[in-house]
Amino acid sequence: MDNKRHLKKGILAIVIIVIASVILSFSLYIRNYFSDQTVDEMVFYLFNGVGGTSKDVILTGIKKSLFPFFMILLALLLPICRFKDRINMIEMNVNRKKLYFSIFPNKTLYKYRFSYSVIVLVLSLFAGYHLIGVKQYVASLTDYSTFIEENYAGGADVNLTFPEQKRNLIILYMESMENSFISKENGGGWEYSVVPELENLALKHINFSNTEKIGGAYQVEGTGWTVAGIVSTTTGLPLKIPINGNEYTSSDQFLAGAYALGDVLKEAGYNLEFMAGSDANFGGRSNYFKKHGDYKIFDVNTAIEQGKMDESDRVWWGFDDTHLFTWAKEEIIELAEQGEPFNFTFLTANTHFQDGYLEEGAEEIYGTQYENVYAYSSKQVAEFIEWLQQQPFYDNTTLVILGDHLSMQDPKFFEEHLSDEYERTIYNVFINSVATPLQEKNRTFTSLDVYPTILASIGVQIEGERLGLGTNLFSGEKTLTEEHKFNFVNEELAKNSNFYNGNILRDDYLYLLEQTEETNQES
Repeated sequence: MDNKRHLKKGILAIVIIVIASVILSFSLYIRNYFSDQTVDEMVFYLFNGVGGTSKDVILTGIKKSLFPFFMILLALLLPICRFKDRINMIEMNVNRKKLYFSIFPNKTLYKYRFSYSVIVLVLSLFAGYHLIGVKQYVASLTDYSTFIEENYAGGADVNLTFPEQKRNLIILYMESMENSFISKENGGGWEYSVVPELENLALKHINFSNTEKIGGAYQVEGTGWTVAGIVSTTTGLPLKIPINGNEYTSSDQFLAGAYALGDVLKEAGYNLEFMAGSDANFGGRSNYFKKHGDYKIFDVNTAIEQGKMDESDRVWWGFDDTHLFTWAKEEIIELAEQGEPFNFTFLTANTHFQDGYLEEGAEEIYGTQYENVYAYSSKQVAEFIEWLQQQPFYDNTTLVILGDHLSMQDPKFFEEHLSDEYERTIYNVFINSVATPLQEKNRTFTSLDVYPTILASIGVQIEGERLGLGTNLFSGEKTLTEEHKFNFVNEELAKNSNFYNGNILRDDYLYLLEQTEETNQES
């Protein structure tokens, strides 16, 4: 019996140590490659599903974690390994003297191997807690702020006046597009221009900037990943969900209390469509666009259903950006032929971390794949704009090009190019806008300010120049980050908000509270 009991304890100890090794290797991977990624983003995707994630991205993560995992596992297992008695001593001849070195096992540790494994697990959880920022996240859930409530301008309560002739609106979200890849000469962080076409567009058209040169929006809490970036630029709100949000987007409610761009345009009689080369269900995007504007959705599943591609044709996240732009043109023409104003919103994917997806036929000009992917993406956008400008509906169409968030590429990649003083910001350009900015440069703003600015660019008059937490950048009004300073706003947005929970999440939050109460009662 004793032997069986010892065997079980030994196996259990090994299993616990394997779990501890996974925790440590995962924490180190997140720390090394996603130092700018917040825990709220990880929680959001954990609870709302990662279906549609590129297999390449997953495999890259696994590959980069394997070596650290095995090294950590080996280091943790060695103290309780058991070797045969005959190799417990090593005899060496040094200057004709015999030296004896005792090696494993450490009999004390082996005897208490189960206790050892539990201590290792606790220490790994503690290390992970600090390495990936869980400590700060937990603090944000228990620290409440009234900042959102005090500064929120509800869209349903703000008077919005459209021009007599409503303009078409095309929004192009570029995955991870930031201004770093622009040349230093024109405000970027690189010695040379990786994205010359995008740089030219920012020079020729309206580019709201944090400097005298090309620049953009600062990234605040709750806006730093794709879904959050889209939400923030179309509602003026960060994306915040409770820790128990595992049921959040399983319902058809997505920020039910927000008054989003889609809601405004739908009420004004616009036809709306959203296109992505990946699965639109990823991160709840489909639910968001359905809830706010009832957008027509075109994604990789649509392309397969319509016979535009086969299941076996999937690449990267779904289909590449060449197909995205090709099919976007077809959808835009179809929308324009309907005779009603339209909003077509689409999202690229090739520039997603790690290293991006380099299509066949793309030039390899630079020393890294990531740079080459960005360079090709820049050319694709320029070609699309050239096509758009030739269309009969172009004169009555405004094009807004936005980065969805800062790049999540390994921070070391940027450290090799950017100076310590350079501030990374999100790319923006407004083309064919009917509004003219009073102050285009030297602004301190975030993606929250983009929402009212988009509406202003198509001629909408906004009472008070504020929507959500955003300020119309075409106006002379100060943004919240200009009024209160960036760090203060960022810290307040990171905190929990009763107003947000009750008025923006609404039924979803009440449902989660009911579920929690039921669980507590059963306990």
